[in-house]
Amino acid sequence: MSSSRLEAFLAKIYIDEKARTKFLADPRGEAIRAGLTESEIAAMEQIDRTGLELTVRSLKHKRQQRTSK
Repeated sequence: MSSSRLEAFLAKIYIDEKARTKFLADPRGEAIRAGLTESEIAAMEQIDRTGLELTVRSLKHKRQQRTSK
């Protein structure tokens, strides 16, 4: 489960709030539209939503730290 499409899709939902909101509302549809494989789509449907939000917060915090230096 490490295709470049999957990695790009994950990066987008980590960084782009609008994309993340759309994904959370329709994980399967957004994964299909992103061109993911069936196994990747199934994995996205089962994503740990709490873990996703924790990752998002962590990335935001790291970006804020870098910009404040």
